Amino acid sequence: MGNDKFIAMVGFAKRAGKVVYGYDNLKTAKRVKLLAVSDSGSDNLKRGVKSLAERWSKPIVLVDGLENIVGNNCKAFGITDENMALAMTDYVKSGANGYRFF
Repeated sequence: MGNDKFIAMVGFAKRAGKVVYGYDNLKTAKRVKLLAVSDSGSDNLKRGVKSLAERWSKPIVLVDGLENIVGNNCKAFGITDENMALAMTDYVKSGANGYRFF
């Protein structure tokens, strides 16, 4: 995947404290603007994240190797900043390799 814009934006969001890590934390999170789930996550995890996204009307990005981007074997996360979420969504829409909407 290399050093791309999506990874850089996740890094900015992490430093700004705008990331909610893990499905359990997402279930109780407020103000999540974008959800991301690993392509290697279980079907149950993907269904759960999809359910949250539908309930909140938010996009989900399926990420190849999400654990390598976020670390700590994290299979799902959410972005709480509107501008960061929009930038990440635009990047995925541009056809970036390794990312697609779920």
